[in-house]
Amino acid sequence: MTTIILTNKNLEAEIKAIRAIEAKEQELKELRQEKEALIKKVLDEAKLEELQIGAYTVRFTNVARNNFDTTSFKKKYLELYKAFIKTTNYRKFSIV
Repeated sequence: MTTIILTNKNLEAEIKAIRAIEAKEQELKELRQEKEALIKKVLDEAKLEELQIGAYTVRFTNVARNNFDTTSFKKKYLELYKAFIKTTNYRKFSIV
């Protein structure tokens, strides 16, 4: 069994590493969104929902979805809403 001794300095270095990874993730997310926007623009201008590009099929389709309006239901049927509330517990990790 291996024992790892962590000091405040070690933990601070780990937190800095996490922050650097988060910044890189954000940068990559923004780059992906730019690339997607370019492809979406091409599809929109061509009035296409699907396009075959080499080995890839790109789709940009309209989707209809039915959502339950929890806020309105809660206002209108508060007692019924309360009867179906379920409490869950979990652990949340954050660095602030």
